[in-house]
Amino acid sequence: MGISVIAILASCGNTPEKNNTPSEDLEAKRTIQGFWVDELEGNCVLRAKGDTIFYTDSLSEPVKFHIYADTLYLESSHPSKYKLNKLSEHILRFVNNDGDEISLVKSDDKNLVSLFENIKKSIDHINQGELIKRDSVFSAGGKRLHAYIQVNPTTFKVYHPTVNDDGVTVDHAYFDNIVHIALYDGARKIINRDYRKKDFAAYVPKEYIDHCILSDIIIEKSTADEVTFVAILSTPDTYTSYHINIIVNITDGSVKMSVD
Repeated sequence: MGISVIAILASCGNTPEKNNTPSEDLEAKRTIQGFWVDELEGNCVLRAKGDTIFYTDSLSEPVKFHIYADTLYLESSHPSKYKLNKLSEHILRFVNNDGDEISLVKSDDKNLVSLFENIKKSIDHINQGELIKRDSVFSAGGKRLHAYIQVNPTTFKVYHPTVNDDGVTVDHAYFDNIVHIALYDGARKIINRDYRKKDFAAYVPKEYIDHCILSDIIIEKSTADEVTFVAILSTPDTYTSYHINIIVNITDGSVKMSVD
């Protein structure tokens, strides 16, 4: 089964509205099912199963797809569309974000399923999925203080759109953290609370908050009157981060924030 190449649909990004476009091509959707590998390099690029496309990169979220006429629509956080130059039982050719044609061939190798399971990618600059505990004892203003920090992983996903090696927009998914900090002067509690990234929303751009991770909170310095913690908000897939000072008054436990 093949599809004919017709004029690309006028809808930009989102799935076409049903009242002014053809019905979804279910035969094309059946044809695209399976494992697809790069025609030249032979590496597996994607798997279409049901109404979802999966990628071998564990950070790339599965994405729901539709096919209308000669266009493949992907419903990621930033919906995108790709013109299909050819779709048959064994060949898939589409135009990527850069205007290049990507040519894939279908594989019957069932062992390829293992590429989509239990893949882990190291992320060096943000804390992901790891419970971290730190204890520190130090002197400040003649007092012996005890600070405790715990980074708690959550199941809350933060999506960061990026373009993969094949020029296709994909969502990389990361997990946010909740960070608990406590500061004591002997048995006297100075501060003991959880921080979430929304607590720092006033100090960073809104669009940044939506796509960043509260990676960590560390102790920066202490004086006779204050202890300064630093919250690190990092943007996945980049080395950009905001550092927000959490300044705790040792006497009364009051907190103020600032950005250097």
